[in-house]
Amino acid sequence: MKMVKNRKKALKHQMKRQGLLKTTAPVVNVAETALTKEKSAPVSKATLSLEEFSAISAVADIRSNLVETLYNEGIRSLADFANVTEKELLALKGIGPATVKKLKENGVTLKA
Repeated sequence: MKMVKNRKKALKHQMKRQGLLKTTAPVVNVAETALTKEKSAPVSKATLSLEEFSAISAVADIRSNLVETLYNEGIRSLADFANVTEKELLALKGIGPATVKKLKENGVTLKA
């Protein structure tokens, strides 16, 4: 069996020798980012940005692409869920019964 050369590793090594690749990554203070998320937790009835909408506790356990789908379909705040039925949510691409169940477990109330 022939050994295959690891091209990614070789390129990375070559870039290190040329000084194009730094070995250290920027350090992010986790405590500060957690505090900023805690401050943005209170939700108003106004329209939120995608980042603020994804920080809501009701959609925190849902994959980011599904949160983006909800946002693009016009559900931009917690109050907007009250105007959507479960059937309408299930019609959205990528949203299935498990996602709707998780939303309900997180405290989202849907239109009857």
